[in-house]
Amino acid sequence: MTAGQTTSPRRRSLAVSLCLVTALGVLSVTGPASAEAGAPCTVPADPTGVSYPLPCLSEVFADDFDGTALDPEKWNVRQTSWSNDSNVSVSGGKLRIDMKRVSASAGKDGFRGGGISSKQRFGYGYYEITATLPSLTPGWHPAFWTQMWDGAEGRPVYDRPFSELDVFEVQSVAPHGTVPATTKLDGGVITWNNNTSGNDIKNTEFKPRFPWKKADGTPLWNEEHRYGLHYTPTSLTYVLDGKPVGTVLNPVRDPMPGTASYPAAAYNSPMSIWISAVLTTAAYIGADVPVGTDFGTYQVNRVAYYAPGGQVPPVDDPTPLPPAFTTVGEDFADGGARWWKKPGSVWSTVPAGGGLRHPSAQGDAIALLGQPVTDPPLPNTLPFAPDWTNVAVEADVTLDGDGQGAGLMARAKDDQNYYYLQLQPAKQQVALVRKVAGASAVLATAPAVLTPGEVHRLRLTVVDNTLTGYVDGVQKLVVDDFVFGTGRIGVKGYQQPFTVSDLTVTALG
Repeated sequence: MTAGQTTSPRRRSLAVSLCLVTALGVLSVTGPASAEAGAPCTVPADPTGVSYPLPCLSEVFADDFDGTALDPEKWNVRQTSWSNDSNVSVSGGKLRIDMKRVSASAGKDGFRGGGISSKQRFGYGYYEITATLPSLTPGWHPAFWTQMWDGAEGRPVYDRPFSELDVFEVQSVAPHGTVPATTKLDGGVITWNNNTSGNDIKNTEFKPRFPWKKADGTPLWNEEHRYGLHYTPTSLTYVLDGKPVGTVLNPVRDPMPGTASYPAAAYNSPMSIWISAVLTTAAYIGADVPVGTDFGTYQVNRVAYYAPGGQVPPVDDPTPLPPAFTTVGEDFADGGARWWKKPGSVWSTVPAGGGLRHPSAQGDAIALLGQPVTDPPLPNTLPFAPDWTNVAVEADVTLDGDGQGAGLMARAKDDQNYYYLQLQPAKQQVALVRKVAGASAVLATAPAVLTPGEVHRLRLTVVDNTLTGYVDGVQKLVVDDFVFGTGRIGVKGYQQPFTVSDLTVTALG
């Protein structure tokens, strides 16, 4: 979320500034104003008296947040290690996204923001939000933007380019302890390639970015304003409180270093609307800020998208996007070929889809669906990104003899960092375990009758900060913990022969 070559008559010091009237005249989209679907919608050459949305634009999508909860038919909730739905609420006719410190961790996982993403996708047209942005400690990043992914897990591999529109973003450049005058609000556009591994590779960006300010140059913090962006094949017009205030050229300029090629213009790709507030730089906050600190609330009164004829214009590539893999099943008939197996652990396949077996009573046996989390990421051969946040993983687990136990993993980064629901036959109990940097901690235990050779249906759910463990359909354990926000699912046994079969992963939204 960066970039933007801009013109703004309200900032004479901007080296590339142009007269707004001239800019809008030069960059007008050809064709008469029209309300027909797919017809071009002319940007007026003379902005005097112009008010957005233009008469040639009709509402396609809107949310006034009038209820008491987020509309699940319209929105997904952003889920990451530093963002979850516990910080997203709807009340008093507004969407509210809180920004807080939740732990003493010096990294981004010590902070929580939130965000939402639209289930419907859009393209060329007019995007508008009515919002109040708090004056923030540098490091926080509220934004109104778009991207191709709609936020639903498991995120499919798209293997195609897309554009990201940044209507606005709070950019933080001042370190902790200085006057936060360099915290600024700007907009821009980026193009990306979602590659065959499902990773987004930045391709091009606009520079410099568009600066959002009042006519007198003062910032817009702590006041409700309407921020808009009219996105067309030839221009991006920024709109404040219904009035055009600057225009950015389309085509895209400034290819990213190392890119072999870049588009002549921003891709006309399908785009989901995102409203989010996350931490980008923990170092800007400072270690002295107490746990529990509330940094402010990003409030949204309304969000809307408009297009000619009230219909989303066709995109360049009409190939339907693959849906999210909200449920993934595994019978291990292929020997767990999609699974990363910890080096040194031995696995075999039970015939006729009977599962995956670890036959040894020695060592630490771990298998993860997808590669461990690394930087840079390892190639992904799955048709979806193997990260899960709010998720349920369940499977049949058979303890083949006595041992230290076996079970299911969630939010695993690798073989040293994860949550683990473990059957412990020697203690006749089930446990929820957290392992961080190789050090294990038992979070909770409960009695369980465990007989070698018997099949037990295990289920581990992780929703926001709450972990819940089930054995044979009975809830056994509930605990709150916030060390891991997202990660892989997996199976594990320690000094325990066991078999796992009929495994299902379900995204819980």
